[in-house]
Amino acid sequence: MGGFLIRRTGAALVVLVVSSVLVFLGVRAIPGDPAIALGAENRDPAVLAAVRHKYLLDRPLPVQYAHWIWLALHGDLGTDQRDLPVAHTIVSRIPISLELAILSMLIATLVGIPAGVIAAVRRGKLQDHAVTGVALLGLSVPHFWLGLLAIIWFAVDLHWLPAGGYVGWAHPLSNLEHMIMPACVLAAGFAAVLMRQMRSSMLDSLGADYIRTARAKGLSEWSVICRHALRNSLITVTTVMGLQLGLLISGVVVTETVFQIAGFGELTFESVNQRDYTLIQGVVLVAATGYIVANLLVDIAYSLLNPRIRAS
Repeated sequence: MGGFLIRRTGAALVVLVVSSVLVFLGVRAIPGDPAIALGAENRDPAVLAAVRHKYLLDRPLPVQYAHWIWLALHGDLGTDQRDLPVAHTIVSRIPISLELAILSMLIATLVGIPAGVIAAVRRGKLQDHAVTGVALLGLSVPHFWLGLLAIIWFAVDLHWLPAGGYVGWAHPLSNLEHMIMPACVLAAGFAAVLMRQMRSSMLDSLGADYIRTARAKGLSEWSVICRHALRNSLITVTTVMGLQLGLLISGVVVTETVFQIAGFGELTFESVNQRDYTLIQGVVLVAATGYIVANLLVDIAYSLLNPRIRAS
């Protein structure tokens, strides 16, 4: 187990370093003068020179990258256009998006996995076709369009839920009222992916020899499905949940923008819209780090569920 963790952690660190280089070079490749975007709108040569010196834009790229990474390792991601610490801004927004992501993953799991099991057990029957059709619809509908429809139906027409905004955890009921609709919108596509993967994995498990052996031993159908087929099928689904995290992160950006939730996703949109180079670097680096860490945790969980891969 120790060797497996070392290999996976080492690979994750390599990917993180490559990601940081790509983030750094990608921001530098944005058209326009970074000094103007960073606060020298008057284009005065002296002011432009001062801004370039402040952000080391007058130094070679390797020096800029080394300085940025060194500060980032110490928790300093620089300052944005408003001269506010980027790290503090990101930390203040992450809990909101984390709440939305966890709630959406919970909804997707509670809907997608049981639906996939039902579709597999009732293969070729009405339940299977119904669940598969709903899953296809969930994969096809864009988040922003589904969000707008939800606002029109549940906020404008029915007045059941607020149209947008965010209320803190100090008011739990109001917080849930504001988060349930965007969480459901974000969970729609994720639940569809989980359902399709769960159905496929369950069909493979139900056709395996150990399932026939379990039935031959006289075990009840409930025991065969839940204790044997479902348990082995969850191994693959766990991996898919980690791989889908990137899609979930991109969905947070769109969903938070539609519902005007001041979270990490909306901060990402604001940074790009305002061409805040330092803030863009910070949010993309944090998002990449979160994605890599989440996949590392999925690898560890997968190894615990299936010890045979530790030797790979």
